[in-house]
Amino acid sequence: MKTIKLMKQLLFSIFLILNLNGGFYTNLHAADLIHLDKSVFENLINTKFETNNAGFGRLTTREYELFTSEDENFSIGIWEAKKGKEVMDTPYPYNEFMYVLFGQVVVKNSDGQTITFNPGQGFITPKDWMGSVTITEDLAIIYAIDGLKQTKNDGPIDLVKINDARVSAYDLGDFEPYHPEYSNLLAKGITLFSNQDESFQVGIWESTSGSIPADAEYFHGYHEFMYPLIGSIELSHINGQVSVTRPGEGVFIPSNWDGEFAVPEGVLKIWITYTETGVTPKL
Repeated sequence: MKTIKLMKQLLFSIFLILNLNGGFYTNLHAADLIHLDKSVFENLINTKFETNNAGFGRLTTREYELFTSEDENFSIGIWEAKKGKEVMDTPYPYNEFMYVLFGQVVVKNSDGQTITFNPGQGFITPKDWMGSVTITEDLAIIYAIDGLKQTKNDGPIDLVKINDARVSAYDLGDFEPYHPEYSNLLAKGITLFSNQDESFQVGIWESTSGSIPADAEYFHGYHEFMYPLIGSIELSHINGQVSVTRPGEGVFIPSNWDGEFAVPEGVLKIWITYTETGVTPKL
């Protein structure tokens, strides 16, 4: 999805393209929380649309990149495009998560299957996927890319559809104690996608009210993006700074962030985790 020279195998690719297109960026290698909120959308609105052809059709786009990992293998942000189409007739080069904020996009697999995605829905195009994407209504998405340098999956994987968990019933299992050694939460969830070494994962998680204290060092070892669908998330840094993320907003928590995680009324959220090269994923 991004748009420029070094990427010729993407529709919704998003790392190198706007480096030459004048997009907005937060600090690429952050140590503090990064918020996807009203200010980000205002910055996106102030970004000029650019029309480019990555080799599969012309798209008019603009973007706000929130974060790029230090190993330069993972990127996350928001991307907006006018109506248009691209055909991926060579294998997709990486794993990409896309969540529709507004607009509509129609994805066609190489076997001819067509799926329409509306706001509140999303999908993951796995590495080596082939097909086409048609933007039928001006579109904005949250994206996350794994494999800008390298990634592997366990064999061929089809496109992963993500329904709106607020209205579509997912079998999340039963509520169970969540890390009871340091948390008073009850939680349940499902992993929707994982690459081969589990360094990149996407899922849905639901919990009762509760918290995880700062001394648990819960976020040490991996980055996590949280997008609440129901309920709010409170993050309190050890320095006393408190952040609240509500439905319609997102928050990126960098690896080794120190603070308390709390959900005063419980939460239903989409989560994305990424473990950088050389770091062991936390169980």
